[in-house]
Amino acid sequence: MKRHIIYFISFALLVAALLAPGKRAFTSANVAPKTLAEQVTIRRDTFGIPHILAETEEAAAYGFGYAQAEDHCVQIAQAFVGARGESAKYFGQGADGDFLNKQFDNVGACQKNFAQLDPVLQKMFRAYAAGVNRYVEQHRSTLPAWIPVFNEIDVLANIHEGAINSAAGVMRRLQAKYENKPVQIGLLREDEFAADVEAAGSNAFAIGPSRSVTGKAMLLGNPHLNWSSRYWEAHVTVPGKVNFFGSTLPGLPVLRAGFNEHLGFVQTNNAPDMADVYALKLDAANPAQYIFDGKPTPITKREVSVEIKKSNGNLGGELRTEKRTFEYSHLGPIIYRNATHAFAYRSTQLDSYRHFEGFYHLSKARNLREWMAVMKRNLLNYSNFTYADAAGNILYFWNAQLPKRVDDGTSYELDVPAETSKYVWQSLHPITDFPQLLNPRGGYTQNCNNPPWWPSLRDPLNESKYPSYFERGELGLRPQMAIEMLESQAKFSIEDVKRLKFNTKMLLADRVKPDLIKAIKAIENPSEELRAGLAVMEAWDNRAAAESKGTMLFLRWWDAYSAAVKQPFAVTWDKANAAKTPAGLADANAAVKAFAEAVLATRKAHSSEAVAWATWLVIGSKALISPLTERRAITVCFA
Repeated sequence: MKRHIIYFISFALLVAALLAPGKRAFTSANVAPKTLAEQVTIRRDTFGIPHILAETEEAAAYGFGYAQAEDHCVQIAQAFVGARGESAKYFGQGADGDFLNKQFDNVGACQKNFAQLDPVLQKMFRAYAAGVNRYVEQHRSTLPAWIPVFNEIDVLANIHEGAINSAAGVMRRLQAKYENKPVQIGLLREDEFAADVEAAGSNAFAIGPSRSVTGKAMLLGNPHLNWSSRYWEAHVTVPGKVNFFGSTLPGLPVLRAGFNEHLGFVQTNNAPDMADVYALKLDAANPAQYIFDGKPTPITKREVSVEIKKSNGNLGGELRTEKRTFEYSHLGPIIYRNATHAFAYRSTQLDSYRHFEGFYHLSKARNLREWMAVMKRNLLNYSNFTYADAAGNILYFWNAQLPKRVDDGTSYELDVPAETSKYVWQSLHPITDFPQLLNPRGGYTQNCNNPPWWPSLRDPLNESKYPSYFERGELGLRPQMAIEMLESQAKFSIEDVKRLKFNTKMLLADRVKPDLIKAIKAIENPSEELRAGLAVMEAWDNRAAAESKGTMLFLRWWDAYSAAVKQPFAVTWDKANAAKTPAGLADANAAVKAFAEAVLATRKAHSSEAVAWATWLVIGSKALISPLTERRAITVCFA
């Protein structure tokens, strides 16, 4: 494989270099067929982003796997062995996750269903694994000895594992419900504070021609995965096939979001209910079977084993084998039992193996019609999609592989009755059933992981037109902040969009800090820490900029106060005033008490209540970076 480091000062120069006559780095044709390595060139720009130029899509996938392994080989290997259910074999820990993967037969299911993939994608998955293997082979002396050889099933199993992990969360919820184990919520410890801030979600918006200075559409995708997720960017070009710049995660074989010459799209996570837990009534005379549609049905069992390394030594250490037996019904694996019922898990995600095929076909679309034709195939599991193109179209689209359910008031939040087949779904909703907004009159769409009903304040969608089991919920402060910014001026330039992305304003502070200051000032003889903390709050600009002295104290106070009271806001969220609520403080006394504690805690951790936000970013955060100010973003302007 031809390997170069080439520095480009702009994306435009890169495109010119790739397309210029005589500049292709391919060798001339000869009698012997070229290997995949001979068909691909990887260039890195000044940001370290790989630009992969290949003769075929298969060769591009080979280069894709190789380039990812250059950056994150060990993490990819860890993910792949975990998806096999072999973490404990290599690392001596993770046996519960291994058993979960084997309970759902992750590898076996992927082997059985791999042929569902488009033949081109089958080749690409194989080539991607070959690219990773080639990197390992070339660098075996500097890599951990435990890394095995991978194949295309490992690639698919790593993708499919996400659906299995969702089941684990449902198991815990069932246990909490039927064993009366409430979730414990308390103050964050110092080492948990970073993780809490890192949990901030993704943001996206599209601006149409009517709101753009250039009269062209613009798109912003601002992903907020944990820094440890190692978000990864690349540019893939196969002349005549694909020319896409975007992002994904290590171990995933195609780009999930980005842009080509014609259009761009990004995702923010949504919350569709794609799984049902069926409460199967056990046969009182024989608990080894359940009654379904009036007939006794046997529960089947399967024993699985996991190898566990006895020590953390080198590969080849002594292994022990642990076995567990799992139960299954005709509706799916039984994930929980009590005295009267067995609870079976069924998920559309578990039956979905072509999710990333959907992303790949979207990256090749040349216009809105082609893009929507891919969406209509319903290959993609979930996500809010935000779209813009060179023709000036913008689109918000809520997507899911969503079961068609009986909408009679039954709650599908956890378990549903399953003595009969009444609530057992038989088909999925077509995408025409989903909330979407194309070219809104307000000239923009936004989504910041919020429910789909407010893509624009000027163009809300009517949730009453959709089944009750579609995603519901409040408009959170982060999407309210996006709406505030998008309503702040008539037209936007690309520089304006970048400025909005890096806006460090904290809308929560605007909503509650005035009441906090008022409550502190109402204290007749405030303590020294209250007086000092008040001075910080009054001087603070309500931002999370690196130099801001007040952000840390405010967040520590809000964490303590909101955990101490059932409802922290004086005015709760109101659908009729969706972008201006909640606001105010419900309990002034509790707020003041928590604030005094926050001042002392901040002093203890940082020797001052007036610590700059950047101090925590460098010293306190495991991530060493702020998700509020320093995340990379995909910004596209079709000017």
